[in-house]
Amino acid sequence: MDEFVVLLIVAVVAIGGLMLIGTPLANWATGNWTSTGNFRLLSSFDLGRVGLSGNESSRTVNLGSFMLGETQTDVLKDMATLGVSQGYFGADPKKFDMPVSANILATLKDVKISFNIEESNLYGNLVFKWNDKVVFDKMANLRSYEIVIPAADVKASNTLDIVCGTPGLYFWAATSYKLIGFKAIAEYGPEKFLSFALYPQEIEAWSKGTLRFSTPGQAGEITIKLNGYEIYRSSNPERQVTKEFTYSDIGGALRVGDNVLSLKSTSAFAIDNLQFEIGGPSGAKEREVNATKDDVALLNGAGRGEIEFNVDSILKEGALTIKINGKQINVQAVTTGKNTVQFDSGEIVEGRNTIAFAGTGSWSISGVKVRIVY
Repeated sequence: MDEFVVLLIVAVVAIGGLMLIGTPLANWATGNWTSTGNFRLLSSFDLGRVGLSGNESSRTVNLGSFMLGETQTDVLKDMATLGVSQGYFGADPKKFDMPVSANILATLKDVKISFNIEESNLYGNLVFKWNDKVVFDKMANLRSYEIVIPAADVKASNTLDIVCGTPGLYFWAATSYKLIGFKAIAEYGPEKFLSFALYPQEIEAWSKGTLRFSTPGQAGEITIKLNGYEIYRSSNPERQVTKEFTYSDIGGALRVGDNVLSLKSTSAFAIDNLQFEIGGPSGAKEREVNATKDDVALLNGAGRGEIEFNVDSILKEGALTIKINGKQINVQAVTTGKNTVQFDSGEIVEGRNTIAFAGTGSWSISGVKVRIVY
């Protein structure tokens, strides 16, 4: 009994000592040591899959050919054929949503609706309503028509209704029209806007992106932006243009869902076969970390740098490497769960810094924290 009491007192004193020097009890008990003291967080992010997988994760978005420096067009609706009818005992009207993006709306000239009448019994009028306002109401013969909606009547969200008038004395029949080559086109410009979707797994696996197009070699300057972030500018560009981007180049501009490319030029430019290639081999992952003058001073003084990260799973065994601004830091063998590596003063500079994860294996990494401990 006396021996048990002595052991209990020793254990209490040991635990108390650990608490006094600031070691968290849970970490001491589990062996999961973490940083003690104060820290300043510079950045936190998830990486997803890092390293070599041997698989391609890529998709090419074809954005077409067009002329810069002139009026641009955006197709709101395009249908090869559609029919409408109206009788006393039934009807087949059509209703379409016609959203117009804010970018296009800002420089919108008009919306033009064009179509051909292929069949009609001419029992009643063909009627178009734009946002419940009648913009076309006539007996439509077998020919082409164009309806112009002024910019003042166009909003971000619009509706187009196509209906027929009643058949009059032909109470047993129905007014009917068959339209072919139906198009609703927004005219705007001269800046060109093109949208494409990015999915969460594509941003997670992003290794590089590639912009490609050709020009006939006119004189002038072309500027291309991604979600407002400039990614290309050139005076007198080459006939074949290929521009690659790493995540660090444009990572801040990427977003899940709709992404918008905007193109403008100082003169008329023909852009042929514009393509945006997404992804590539899943290998190195880079992220940008910004540091202030005070951050650098703290690191060069009493602080030390740490990168903490979680290895959610090891997909392929190998050696993980981490580089800061191109300089490799010491990384021991990593294990599933929390890992921490240190970096020295002088590794981080004031302003933009690039941290790259790569390796001969493959890992799923999340919860990365770059910090200065002091």
